[in-house]
Amino acid sequence: MRPRTTATLFVAAILAACGHRAEPESVAPSSGAFQATVDEVLPAVVYIQAIARPPTTPDLLEMVPPGDPRAPAPPRPHPQPPPWSGAGSGVLFTEDGYILTSSHVVQRADRVTVTLYDRRQFEAEVVAFDPSTDVAVVKIEGHDLPVAPLGDSDRVEVGEWVLALGSPLGLLFTATAGIVSAKGRAIGILNGEDDPRGASPLEDFLQTDAAINPGNSGGPLVNLAGEVIGINTAIASPTGLFTGAGFAIPINLARRVAADLIRYGYNRRPFLGVLLDDVEPVDVEYYHLPGPGGAEIVHVLEGSPAERAGLQLGDVIIAVGDRKVDSPAELQAALAELDPEVVAPLHIIRYGRELLAPVKLGLVRAGERPEPTPALDGEMPSRLGFVVAREPGRVVIAGVQPYSPAARAGVRPGQVIEAVNRREVKTVEEFADAVSAITGGIVSLIVIDPRIGRTILNYRLEP
Repeated sequence: MRPRTTATLFVAAILAACGHRAEPESVAPSSGAFQATVDEVLPAVVYIQAIARPPTTPDLLEMVPPGDPRAPAPPRPHPQPPPWSGAGSGVLFTEDGYILTSSHVVQRADRVTVTLYDRRQFEAEVVAFDPSTDVAVVKIEGHDLPVAPLGDSDRVEVGEWVLALGSPLGLLFTATAGIVSAKGRAIGILNGEDDPRGASPLEDFLQTDAAINPGNSGGPLVNLAGEVIGINTAIASPTGLFTGAGFAIPINLARRVAADLIRYGYNRRPFLGVLLDDVEPVDVEYYHLPGPGGAEIVHVLEGSPAERAGLQLGDVIIAVGDRKVDSPAELQAALAELDPEVVAPLHIIRYGRELLAPVKLGLVRAGERPEPTPALDGEMPSRLGFVVAREPGRVVIAGVQPYSPAARAGVRPGQVIEAVNRREVKTVEEFADAVSAITGGIVSLIVIDPRIGRTILNYRLEP
């Protein structure tokens, strides 16, 4: 395959659309148009925090029989690595709490917390995710939640004004403005290799110059009609920060994938069974093509729908039905809008002859529903989420339970506790008395942090 443009992937990053507002005008919009769009959509944007357990390290002593002279010396103790954490954005698209986001924001997560624009927080469930399209669905329990209307990305035009909404670099609920810079971009950043047997990465991105940074992943790209037209997912950058080119998954694709993830727990992708390449000038000459558009077949999988339909090496697919395709990405996007196991009318050029090749598509599964997270037993069962150590004249946090509200609030080992809910503590006994007096389930700690000094940390105890 020919080299592809590289990009930085963010790690931190339906059902019914609402009423349609007036089409955006072609003239430069006023600040009022931006404000109206932000006011309408931002309440449906969410901030997502994801936490995952660190990978376990195998015990080398278990890899050889006891007493074997090759057995290594007992390993020296080392600190437990901290849990992996990331952050991104998302957008509510149903009133009962379904959220669209990027797969790479949540696919590793054992625990997900969602913060709404009104600052309400929810523990969330990852319904399912699909790395081949970088789409995921997260669910919170609620009703009458604010939702953003989903638009039609097929109607998006290059040059159209758009807003990117999300929480970049920890700056919650930010809006940036720009235009749609290009459509149909394939930039080679999604997981996986081209594989005619499986669900190869599907990239058909909208490109925008609206500023997108780490933390924007999963947030909506919105037109000035107040409709979500894409899900922000990546940037092209040598530094990992915005340099003028951001990319979003078209909402038509994201909507379709989300519906499958909710219904089946995976994405039902149509299966053709070929490897494709761009059409180059030399191909135009050799295959007697009218121009450089289309997708060249460079491999046909034995026994695949493509082979059964008679497709051959060197065939150039130029359309699916009445939808013209100018690249492999456009062909993948066109096929992705079809149901598996339907007949797709492919228009091909075979050495100068245009033919119609009806292909009954197969089915391949992409993505998965995550396994339930095991209970966290035996990890510092303090109801506060941390344990303390006694030192002369002070109380020091010795360990923090991973994934706990305390950990999310910023409680860290090594912090010195000065007060609990405004009660000064200098001994473990005073600390225990202050904890026993907590009412209402909210903990407020004043601590001395070794990095930043004196600070306050507030959080709610879990039931």
